[in-house]
Amino acid sequence: MQHSLVSIAMCTYNGQRFLHEQLDSILNQTYANIELIICDDLSTDNTKEIIQSYMQKDSRIKFYPNSQNLGYIKNFEKAISLCSGEFIALCDQDDIFKDRKIELFIANIKDNLLIYSDAIIIGTDSKDTKKELVRPNRCLISGSCNKALLLGNCISGNTLMFKKELLQHILPIPQEISYHDIWIAFIASTCGTVTYTDEAMTYYRRYPEQVTHSPKVISENFIDKLKQKQDIKIKEMRVTLQDLEILATIPKLKNSNTLDIIKLFIEHFHNYKNIYFNISLYKILMRYNDEVFAILKKSKRKRRAFRSAVGLKLHKLTLFKL
Repeated sequence: MQHSLVSIAMCTYNGQRFLHEQLDSILNQTYANIELIICDDLSTDNTKEIIQSYMQKDSRIKFYPNSQNLGYIKNFEKAISLCSGEFIALCDQDDIFKDRKIELFIANIKDNLLIYSDAIIIGTDSKDTKKELVRPNRCLISGSCNKALLLGNCISGNTLMFKKELLQHILPIPQEISYHDIWIAFIASTCGTVTYTDEAMTYYRRYPEQVTHSPKVISENFIDKLKQKQDIKIKEMRVTLQDLEILATIPKLKNSNTLDIIKLFIEHFHNYKNIYFNISLYKILMRYNDEVFAILKKSKRKRRAFRSAVGLKLHKLTLFKL
């Protein structure tokens, strides 16, 4: 395993601003047996030129510019499908890898299908903020933990690496899924087990232009602000519902209690405008409470999430905030 080829799948789109730092961090890994697969989604800035300049210096880079715009999910699917390594790691164009990331992942993945870590938040200046993306407010999870990924995710795509054998289960990635990492993490924890390193191995860059940038409540008027919060929660609920409907189609879930929970959530969220309390969902979540809410660290957060999920709050919005 220590000499296995590791493929790193990168997707680019107008990434010239931070691309140099990410490319340097990948090519300077202490684990040298890597290939870097880059799929560009019709960039209009100097992204292609930057990549080509690096290719002249390092033969481990393989570049595949798209002939048409695929969008980030299908672009990642393309990049992953072009990987030939026994292990496949994903990366974004604007983050930074710690130099021992691949070495540490190879040493610790063992019998698990996927390994990941937390990420350290940085800004446009690349300075370490000492704040992690998941911890301390939430937990990292391991094992066969797919129930914990039904309503939230702590396994970010730019922090994970998985074994090639997972490809047969994750491809093709559904176009309708909200994020590719949710799909990959859920299937890995359904078909096998996942693990993580305690040390955060990726510097995750946050800035306003990101695709995953969260909507902000901007109104100053109290009534308008409340309405805007409700609209955001309704939108989040619909995204969660759509993801759950996709996850319910995974063959490996057949006759599982995870599928039973998914079906109850789907029924509940479809009727969120009319239902305040779902007794069937309440009973099954009482049984699997610790598994479903494993990402949440504090018991108060878990209780609040549980109450919101089954509709115990005197409000028609049932989606909770993880």
